[in-house]
Amino acid sequence: MFDLEDDWQKLPSRDVLMRQRQGRTMGTPPPPEVQDRWDIPELLVLTAAVSGRIVSDRGTNRPQSFPLDLDSFQAAAVDVLEAGACGVHVDFGGIAGISDDGLSIEEAYDKVVNGISSATATDWVCDANVLRGETFHENLYPMSSGLAETCPMAPNFPVEWMQSMAQAVTNQNNRLFMVIHSTAEVDLAERYIVSAGILPQPLCWIVLIGYPYDHATDRLGTYLKHPTAMMTELIQIVDRIREIDETSFIQVCAAGRAGHYLATTAMMMGLHVRVGTEDTAYRFPHRDDLLDGNLEMVERAKITAESLGRRLATAAEYREMLGLPPKS
Repeated sequence: MFDLEDDWQKLPSRDVLMRQRQGRTMGTPPPPEVQDRWDIPELLVLTAAVSGRIVSDRGTNRPQSFPLDLDSFQAAAVDVLEAGACGVHVDFGGIAGISDDGLSIEEAYDKVVNGISSATATDWVCDANVLRGETFHENLYPMSSGLAETCPMAPNFPVEWMQSMAQAVTNQNNRLFMVIHSTAEVDLAERYIVSAGILPQPLCWIVLIGYPYDHATDRLGTYLKHPTAMMTELIQIVDRIREIDETSFIQVCAAGRAGHYLATTAMMMGLHVRVGTEDTAYRFPHRDDLLDGNLEMVERAKITAESLGRRLATAAEYREMLGLPPKS
């Protein structure tokens, strides 16, 4: 800046300074360091929802690699963990081979979760469904038993049940993820859960958009007709979340036709990703190629993450991000 106490007659004009500056052309750019680095975390949490229920309504025309019984569920979970995923979502909904085999809620979770842990030496974070059962005890069993460390919950259930579940999970030093299918559910989460002051920081969210739906579906999915719709929908949801809590931990499901495209967009936005055949069957949104299974999704996600300069987090690193205690 000029010293404005000097004689202005001796100070150079704009034109003089422009000539001295010698303007740049595109062929003579400034040093690349003039551009700041983007605020994108290097670590990427990659988990998998390995249930094959996305194809459970296809009758006999179902890929055999999509888990629809206990043994294939366990095998798929071990495969994804050993390929780099740091967690698995355990949910039996829509899988007759598990839910109809005569096991109680407690027995089913014990058998599946302990079976996975016994079959691999890889450390992992169990994320369990808390919607199954006829009593609050059954709902909460995977958390109260110590089998799971995180659980997802959409914000449109009876308020007293949601707040009680959030409090019980928090009391056990576990983490509850608010499941978001639309911006309206961000509002519901803030109204009925966040504002109650129950949940610790960082607030945890999992975005599930683009899931298949039809006239009989009890929860309408988000209509992602093309890449622009996918990106704008995700950006709007993330913006609404960060207006509530800028430090939020946000994970995005590779769901529906959008699948890997949605996962890639999330990675570029600095978010975390859940893949798996619970939420999608297609390899690409513009073709009808079916996935080989969960292992393919994890391997593709890992390659994409590395190509974007991000590294898959370990289970221990994931726990640290969420503020969970180390695994003993």
